[in-house]
Amino acid sequence: MNRPTRVPFCWPLLRSWFLRTLPVWLVIALAIFLMQIAVCGIIHDNQSVKSFLKVLDMFPSVVKIALGGNTLQVGNTPGLIAIGYQHPFILFLLMLFAVGVPTGLLAGEVQRGTMELILSRPVTKLHVYLCAGFLTLTGMFALVFVMFFGTVAAVNIYEFSDPVPLDLFFRIAINGGLLASASGAVALLSAAYFKGRNMAVGVTAAFLMLNYFVSVISQLWPRMAFLIRLTLFNYVSAPKLWRGWPHEDMLVLAIVLVVAAVAGAIVWQRRDLPL
Repeated sequence: MNRPTRVPFCWPLLRSWFLRTLPVWLVIALAIFLMQIAVCGIIHDNQSVKSFLKVLDMFPSVVKIALGGNTLQVGNTPGLIAIGYQHPFILFLLMLFAVGVPTGLLAGEVQRGTMELILSRPVTKLHVYLCAGFLTLTGMFALVFVMFFGTVAAVNIYEFSDPVPLDLFFRIAINGGLLASASGAVALLSAAYFKGRNMAVGVTAAFLMLNYFVSVISQLWPRMAFLIRLTLFNYVSAPKLWRGWPHEDMLVLAIVLVVAAVAGAIVWQRRDLPL
């Protein structure tokens, strides 16, 4: 009885997709890095900080919550630097990569008809999914490390009146990496399920926007406070990160990441694709 031939892992496909996504990753990484430098460049000047806080007081509560909530206090230098980690522009860049890469590599290839060519070579459907998942999740973690290194570089460039605890921002980066990777895993699941890329992007973007909207509204409307536990953004808590590693929150994000990624692999394996 002949044993089935084991198909080797598709390293050429991984390399090809890596080279395709690298330019996008570099542009996003550079923007995130420079954003951290720019934020620290403003924060290190006490007069600029006072002017910034006066202007910020004029904005509605929803804007303050989006930028950091209670951490925006006079003299709280780490809290002000943390704006660069949760600024809507930074979140947009992270979600752009998390949603764009997996949907482009899976649903996009199917929509263009090139998935048939890929699967005509000695490669399995699981290998294709693993390549997309690896590039998505490692790319997300790499982006948050670039964000952390931007803070490290800024601390060495500028002088601050208060000490800047880099271990705090390392914890924020790791926790943020879990959040970003969980979002990428949800995008993987959508890309594995939907036939068209636009539908996969739309569903994932709607899911993330709903999470963010509920997270903000639940902080403004006490009657909606119970809903915050249902959002991914609830598990990146600045007060908890100030005290140490939020193991329970990190575990929740890790569970979401694994469940979504495994579910996507199962859906992709069972999906009717050209062979």
